[in-house]
Amino acid sequence: MEKFILALVMLFNLFSSSLFAEELIDRVVAYVDNYVITMRDFIVFSEKMKKIFPDMKNEEIVETMINRILLLKKAKEYFSEGAEDELINNYIDLKIKSTIIISENQLRNYYENNKDRFKNAPYSLIRDQIEKYLFEEELNNRLKEHIKELRKTSEIKIIFIP
Repeated sequence: MEKFILALVMLFNLFSSSLFAEELIDRVVAYVDNYVITMRDFIVFSEKMKKIFPDMKNEEIVETMINRILLLKKAKEYFSEGAEDELINNYIDLKIKSTIIISENQLRNYYENNKDRFKNAPYSLIRDQIEKYLFEEELNNRLKEHIKELRKTSEIKIIFIP
């Protein structure tokens, strides 16, 4: 009988320790409306991000994950099929990129105000570079503003930063 009780106790210890390990891996990091970011999600995403941005802090990674969830949630309102990145990119194309127009006047003003950067290269040779730069700058500004608006209408709770 003692061996039976000892076996049960050992089995219970093994079972409970495996549950404890599982709980640590799947601990909730944050909530975004009805979406949950788990520790496992964070680890996978963090590994990808740190390959690209080695100095990225965990807080920035959590914020990026939240922003992706917000964008993905909105993207799913417009698109029903595709990988997450594809849905997000299509949404950004539709809602933000399609509204950006860089005028010829903006291009020339930027060129005139930054001639020293271009080492006296003629405008016609660097016009496309300037347009790309100004477009990306405007895209980043509008995307930040759009995410701020999405955050205002969402319930976000960060439980902890790993």
